[in-house]
Amino acid sequence: MRSPLKLPITIEFEGREIYCTTRDFGLGGISLELDNTLLIPGSETKLVFSLHQDNTRSKRHTLDAQVAYTKHDGIGLSFSQLDKVSFDTLHALLKFTKKQNLH
Repeated sequence: MRSPLKLPITIEFEGREIYCTTRDFGLGGISLELDNTLLIPGSETKLVFSLHQDNTRSKRHTLDAQVAYTKHDGIGLSFSQLDKVSFDTLHALLKFTKKQNLH
């Protein structure tokens, strides 16, 4: 099951930072809007993003991911490991989408 999500995100890849926007996500991975095709399937990456917790604070999150596919207008990443911290991060994303009425 995929949930829509429009969120600025940074991909850390081989010492570089690539800025893009999310399209949707699920427990297995995330789809990103990205014109740049520097990433190739199988590449290991780290996703970095912040979610607002209230009007004054935001929390920084990171997720390890692997490039699953690339297209001319975006890429898909699969989550490398779903440990408790990663699962909690995905749960926070789901709560964020519900709060933003994206479902």
